[in-house]
Amino acid sequence: MAAPKTKNTWLFLHRWFGIVTAAFLAIAAVTGCLLTMRDSLDRWVNADLFIYSGSASDRLETIDAVSQFELIHPDIQVTGFPLQTAPDENIPVLLGAKPGMDFLEQDQVFLNPATAEIVGRRSTEPGWSGRQIVPLLAELHFNLLAGDSGRIFMGFIALGWLVSSIIGLYLTLPRKRPFFKNWWPAWIYSPKRSFGRQLLDIHRSSALWLFPFLFILAFTSVSLNFFGEVYSPAATTISPLKKSLFDEEAPFPDGTTPSLSYADGFALASEQASIEGISWRPATMLYYPEWNLYGTTFTDNGQLNYKHLGPIYFYFDAKSGAFAHEVNPYTDSAGLAMIRILYPTHSGEFAGGLSVFFVFILGLATTEQCVTGIWVWWKKRKPRIAAKKLSKT
Repeated sequence: MAAPKTKNTWLFLHRWFGIVTAAFLAIAAVTGCLLTMRDSLDRWVNADLFIYSGSASDRLETIDAVSQFELIHPDIQVTGFPLQTAPDENIPVLLGAKPGMDFLEQDQVFLNPATAEIVGRRSTEPGWSGRQIVPLLAELHFNLLAGDSGRIFMGFIALGWLVSSIIGLYLTLPRKRPFFKNWWPAWIYSPKRSFGRQLLDIHRSSALWLFPFLFILAFTSVSLNFFGEVYSPAATTISPLKKSLFDEEAPFPDGTTPSLSYADGFALASEQASIEGISWRPATMLYYPEWNLYGTTFTDNGQLNYKHLGPIYFYFDAKSGAFAHEVNPYTDSAGLAMIRILYPTHSGEFAGGLSVFFVFILGLATTEQCVTGIWVWWKKRKPRIAAKKLSKT
C-alpha cells in the first residue's frame, strides 16, 4: 500500500474533484432520474395532447391519417411519426416548413386518429411550459441549457466524476493485511454510529457496492459529451463502418420536397426488411429534407426503443424509390456497435424497463453521494483548518 502521505494527496484530489463537480453532477443526476420516465411524465403533464377519447374502431391507419393531414396542409412537411400508437392515444407528428415557407415555431402536432384533425400543437424546443418540460429536462441534463459550451463543460464535470470515483475506490483500500478482512468495514453501514459517521458510511459503502455501474455511467457520460470530438472518431478508427452516408455533405442543404408518399416509403422498407429476413416490426417513419430520403425504423416490438443496440434503419430516395442506405448495428462493424451501445447503456434502455429502473436508482445514488460528500467535507473542514493552524505554531 502507498504511504500515508501519498494517500493524503489522493484524498485532497478526491475532495476537491467532489467539491467542484457536486452541484452540477447533482443537477445531472436529478434530471437523469426524471428522464428515465420522460414518456410517462410527458403524457401526464400533457394529457390533453395525447389522450384520444373516440372509439378505437374509428381509427384510421396511421399512414392514412398522416396522408390526409398532408393534403389539408400542403405548405407543411411531415418529418416523422410513430407507426404504432396506443388505442387511446392521438398521433404525434413532427413537422417542418417546405422550402420557401415560413419557419414553424410549433413543430409538433397531435392528430385525431379518426379524422386527421389537429388536436393540439407544441414546440419540441426546451421551454418552461408543461408542453416543453421534457426537452427542457433533456437539455438541462446534457448541457445546462448552455448549448455547445455547456455540453463541453458538463463533459469535464463527468470526467471529474470518473476520476474522483477511481480515487475514491483507491482510498477505501486497507493498508494492513489481511486485505479483505480489513476492507470489509468500508462496505458496511451501521445505524448505531453517530449521524456524521452514518453519512460517511452511506457515502462510502454506496459507492463501493455500486462502483462498477457508477463507473459505466460516468464513462458513458464523458463519451456522450465528447461524442463527436473523441468517442465516435475513436470507435470508427478502431473498426471503420461498413456503410456510411450521413458523414457526407447533404445534397439539398436548403431542403426539398419528396415525389413519393410515406406509403411508398413504407412499402419499400417493408420489402427490404423481408428480403433481408428481418422479423422486427416497423416502428417509425422519417423524412430528411436535406437528403430527400424516407427512413423507416424497425424494432423488436414495433415501438421505438433502444434495447440492445437500438433500431434498424432503412432509407430510400424519396424521388426515385432507390435503396439509399441501411443502418444496422447487428450486421455492420464493431465500430457501429460501439457507437450504438453508448446511449442504451447510459439511459438503461439496453435491457428494457428493469435496466431503466436500475439507472433511476443509480441517479438517486449519485445525488446522495453529492449531498453526503459535501456534508462530510463541510463537517471536517473546521477541524482540518484548526489542525493546520496548530501545526504551524
